[in-house]
Amino acid sequence: MPPLNALRAFESCARLGSTVAAAAELGVTHGAISKQVALLERWLGMPLFERGGGRLAPTSEAARFAVAVASALDLVERSTEVLRATGPDMPRLVRLTTTGSVASLWLVPRLAAFRARNPGIEVWVSESRELVPLGRPGGPELALRLGRGPWAGVRAEALMSDEAVVVCAPSVASRLRTPDDLARVTLLHDEDPRLSWQEWLEASGLGRPAWGHRGPRLADGGLVLQAARSGQGVALTRRRLAAALLRSGALVQPFPARVRLGPSYWLVLPRRGTPLSPGARALAAWLRETGRREASEA
Repeated sequence: MPPLNALRAFESCARLGSTVAAAAELGVTHGAISKQVALLERWLGMPLFERGGGRLAPTSEAARFAVAVASALDLVERSTEVLRATGPDMPRLVRLTTTGSVASLWLVPRLAAFRARNPGIEVWVSESRELVPLGRPGGPELALRLGRGPWAGVRAEALMSDEAVVVCAPSVASRLRTPDDLARVTLLHDEDPRLSWQEWLEASGLGRPAWGHRGPRLADGGLVLQAARSGQGVALTRRRLAAALLRSGALVQPFPARVRLGPSYWLVLPRRGTPLSPGARALAAWLRETGRREASEA
């Protein structure tokens, strides 16, 4: 096997294009990087870079070799993290990414049940509006997403469907007798592309009136529900995200019309062949079970 430090220096140089950038990434001097690359070239008996100008360019053979080295180093790093996380004195850690609205309105209120069943597992939840890479060292292993799915480069399992419903504070609902009354109140819009006031108004028998476009637009479902709860208007939202507020009476559903959204909540896993930590496997199983139960209760 070639020296490990030489392989790390070579892969970093091939990816970043300079010894200076590779040195900054690995925390050594650029002279040390140059020595390691030269050592690997002597070990292999061939040049790895075309030297000229201000940038190192790997040869065509070296570029293919760099891809293989990067994959091997990533596998070692991921496997090491999984091993360390299963030590006797270490809690099993799993990282999950989702949107802010799903985290605050659906996931976090249910995590106590997961912790009670899995006391040795710590769940770290991060927020992202975009689907981030999964399974990389130090990054999230799982994602919980809203949308149509599936997505390229990952595995996606549908957990639950949902419906678009209209909700508001009881004080606002007292002024609404029929859906036509919505023309005289503020409509709160979610930037979620699946939530269309025009579609809901059509489902309620009003067609697609121009006034259905009026009203503020908020970037997150949680913000939309917060605005509705404080009496700022009537919100179109996902029924599952508003369920707890509807049960508590903080929000009410003034009209029964709803728009079916189909499969809407997805458990997203890394591409097939990427190892999952024990914590990630346990969390994925719990999400599947919770999704099936709540889907059957709808």
